[in-house]
Amino acid sequence: MASENETLDPFSHVSDSNAFEFFETANPDSLLHGFHLPGSITKFMVLELLAAGLLVWGFVWVARRIATGQPPRGKLWNFLEFILLFIRDQIAKPAIGDHDYKRFLPYLWTLFLFIIVLNLFGMIPFLASATASLAVTAALALVSFCVIHYNGFKANHGFIGYMKTFIPHIDMNDPIMKVLGPPILVGMFFLEILGAFIRALVLAVRLFANMLAGHTVLVIILSFIKIAVLAGAGEFIVWGVTFSSVMLVVALSMLELFVACLQAFVFTFLTAIFIGLAMHPQH
Repeated sequence: MASENETLDPFSHVSDSNAFEFFETANPDSLLHGFHLPGSITKFMVLELLAAGLLVWGFVWVARRIATGQPPRGKLWNFLEFILLFIRDQIAKPAIGDHDYKRFLPYLWTLFLFIIVLNLFGMIPFLASATASLAVTAALALVSFCVIHYNGFKANHGFIGYMKTFIPHIDMNDPIMKVLGPPILVGMFFLEILGAFIRALVLAVRLFANMLAGHTVLVIILSFIKIAVLAGAGEFIVWGVTFSSVMLVVALSMLELFVACLQAFVFTFLTAIFIGLAMHPQH
């Protein structure tokens, strides 16, 4: 009964572990069941390293071909260059500005491709969705948080200058505002500071929640098949549940594929916007 409950766990696909599990067997140590990773290495670590390796290979490969000065040839070259140009023209330039965007292109390119590769790994059977882990998305958000505010310090002449950008402009000539203005300024200053941390939290939670919800729903729908079998339902019902579940999962997988790309775009786009706001405050 314990093993049955474990296989019905809807969070198994989004939980980290030190083993890759391929097939169900009565013996958990069977090779058909999967394999265990050495030491404290987990499958999320393996997937992240694999994603990083693919990015290094892809960047080096396309950079060498662009350096030749030849026009793009082949589907892969055109596809990779299209992604890089899309992020440059539709995300970096509008959000950061024509004068500063080039410094952040390598980071934005890496961020987008790293997230989308991890998201797509989660669509492959027997793998796992690393971006459905809050620890992974929080680490990505923390890196973005450091990039955003470090460049805010640099663009606004240090810590003091950057802190001044969090103070809103209020006309203090009005007699009422001479009394209410100072406490309002203090309150809004701390709200702005809090907002800077909330933005990082939004980055982490948005990606985590969308990927977690999508993969969990797919697992729950597929588990209907096992529930029907364990409940001893008739053959006609089992086949009906199986066909319905598989068709619904296929349809939702197409939606999940779109969400995987969309969330990588949203994370990168928001990061670029926050960088632009930190460097060019609108107060």
